[in-house]
Amino acid sequence: MYNVSASVSHIFRANNVGLPVTFNGLWNRFFPLLVALFPVFIYYLRLNKTRSAFAPVHNASTEDNKVKKRKPPIARPGSTEHYRKLFFQLQNLESYPGALETAREELLSMLSHGLSVALRQPDCNSSSILNIATYSAEKMDTFLKDTHERMLSDWTNYLERRKQGHGPELFATADEAKVWLVQQAPVKFLDGAWLGHIHKITTPFAFRSVTRLAWQILSEELGDGDPDKHHVNLYCKLLESIGCPLPNGHSADFINACEWERDENRGAWRAAVGQLAISLFPNEFLPEILGFNLHFEMASLETMQVAHELKGLGIDPCYFLLHITIDNADSGHTAMAAHTVRRYIDVVRETESEAAVQQAWKRVQVGYVLSQSLGDYSHLSVVERDSPNPDVLFGALGAEVMDLFRSKALVSHRMHSQGRVRVGPYALNEWLEATLRKDSNDLHLLTTLSQAKPWVYAGASRKSLLVRELSWGGRMFGAFTKNEVTTICRWIDALKPKRGPWLYWKFAQRHPVTSQEAVAELQDPAYHHPFLPVGNNPNTPPMTEKMFQEVDYRCIEALAERPALKMASPAQLPDIIALWFTHISLLENTITIPSRTTDRIYMSILRLLRAQSGFGIEDDIVAGMDEARRDDCTSLVDIGMELTKKLSKTAVSAKPQTLRHVFLLVASHGQGEDSFELVNDMLQWRARPTENLGFLLGAALASVDFKRAVWKSPDLLSQRSRLALETIIERETVSLVECARQLQSRDDALYRDLLRGHYVVKSIMSRCI
Repeated sequence: MYNVSASVSHIFRANNVGLPVTFNGLWNRFFPLLVALFPVFIYYLRLNKTRSAFAPVHNASTEDNKVKKRKPPIARPGSTEHYRKLFFQLQNLESYPGALETAREELLSMLSHGLSVALRQPDCNSSSILNIATYSAEKMDTFLKDTHERMLSDWTNYLERRKQGHGPELFATADEAKVWLVQQAPVKFLDGAWLGHIHKITTPFAFRSVTRLAWQILSEELGDGDPDKHHVNLYCKLLESIGCPLPNGHSADFINACEWERDENRGAWRAAVGQLAISLFPNEFLPEILGFNLHFEMASLETMQVAHELKGLGIDPCYFLLHITIDNADSGHTAMAAHTVRRYIDVVRETESEAAVQQAWKRVQVGYVLSQSLGDYSHLSVVERDSPNPDVLFGALGAEVMDLFRSKALVSHRMHSQGRVRVGPYALNEWLEATLRKDSNDLHLLTTLSQAKPWVYAGASRKSLLVRELSWGGRMFGAFTKNEVTTICRWIDALKPKRGPWLYWKFAQRHPVTSQEAVAELQDPAYHHPFLPVGNNPNTPPMTEKMFQEVDYRCIEALAERPALKMASPAQLPDIIALWFTHISLLENTITIPSRTTDRIYMSILRLLRAQSGFGIEDDIVAGMDEARRDDCTSLVDIGMELTKKLSKTAVSAKPQTLRHVFLLVASHGQGEDSFELVNDMLQWRARPTENLGFLLGAALASVDFKRAVWKSPDLLSQRSRLALETIIERETVSLVECARQLQSRDDALYRDLLRGHYVVKSIMSRCI
């Protein structure tokens, strides 16, 4: 370490200066001056402290520069600046890997908050998804239909008010509308982000039929590879048309834009962070993601009102009209989202128990109410967010309490018809009668009772009037036995409000897992790998690198001049299978951040991923629910599963359930060292998709040659799979050549990375098959 004090002393000694003498002379000369200036110095410090939030980062010669270059506010947890900072970090995880733990903590907090808001609603009846205590497809479909009908009724009432001469209800002026459109940008620039990490090679294979259609929704949000239909592009054009353009949503310029200083939009930043956070843990929170998607994709009254009022103000409503049509409940995203939930529950029922089905449904409900709570940010006050009311869960204890009151109501409810006691909005006899109905909403009735002060004080049974009235001296002494009163006391005491994510863990019936443990599990690339720390870049063996430097690729066509890989040999099947499942992952992580995917290169990658997953060829019209009805949708994973059946029939050869199982399978059948190392390298490379983009595209090009080598072998695949593979290869080739042309024309460094990736991976693959 550089020692400043020692260096200064050395200088004095080198010049033969006596340190004490010199110091005394300087002190005697400047001490009176320091005493005189000390009050001025203190005043300046105090003044600077009061202006610290507005102080410029650098000295500037103009007043304009002083305004533009301010120190950012402190990012306190829960503040607007906190969410804005996290918004940027979660879209740039390669540079901010530490944000993962923070994101999961935020997600758990948001899940609990969403539940808390939903449980405290005054009318927790048919309008709440929590009313469906036990799952059935019929109950869910009825709920969705009723919700849609209520929205249409509200829309009809709105139009009637407008016909009667009432003015706009959202925007009084065009300027108000423009401000609102800008403030919504953090959310609108993330259209589909909550689905960004699903349907990857790390998705358990049993759930791929579920995540496939959910990923189709993401694909349509991103225009199915057509930049003109990309929803983020459409919103950017809308902002440009009103004279309010913004930087790319994943850039630092976006979060530092001066537009955010004009109006407070903490809710929009928080909602955006929620969408990003839930996407990052697709294996842990899949049911919550599907529930979130179910609510988010439903057509909303606000969207319809915005489209109507923007048109009246002369602002193009195209973006919002698109979301009304593409999200339709018959064949659009609402229908697709409902289908994925039904399919998910069916898979759980097929593979687990009925108890697991009901737990899965509870977790879908949690995701649904999370989307509700994030979407209602503009209407939630601080008082509502921090309500002291208890969070009521209908567990075994709650059911026991309701059974108690129900049995008492059978013999006493008419006795209270003249009473003035009220339980929330109900007279006591009305509340007791409600417990006797076959369609009674026990959760709602319990919630109402829990909030009925002074009868119930959450967490304080001794203070609660209900308990005192049931005890000696009370008007209802003897109506309840000692054990029954004890049960009621236990229930009241359990209502004590708690902080943290406990509500989510309890409602979802999950054992708490710390974020440190959960993020550590993500380090296994066979599980889910959203990022890798800096330093995990493609390493090229020295000999291969020397060979690469001797090759002169002057044009894209030269890629095709490389010798084709030999026909794959069945004797190398363990190596082929390992490479097959792994190469699918190469470009998956590039399509996770919507605003980043507006570039034409990413649009080409999206079309490649669609081909690999067996989606239909892109058309001018979206497929919607057509994808759920297609019979011929063979994917690369399906073909890989067929390859695994070719291995010898031993116990370990059972159908693999996950990517990890595939690796165990091939290891037990003699996977070679070269393919083992290449598989691990590919999993590492793909975890830094932005930094390694060029190399990954080259590796994907080499993998096309690999697939051709497998296709050529008559003994590896059925005729049907070979036909499907041939089509996939053709579509992949078109997309990758387009990417290569784009890189060649605008980025020499990335293009050279592409060439290097193609050469390196192809060279190694040639030794493995």
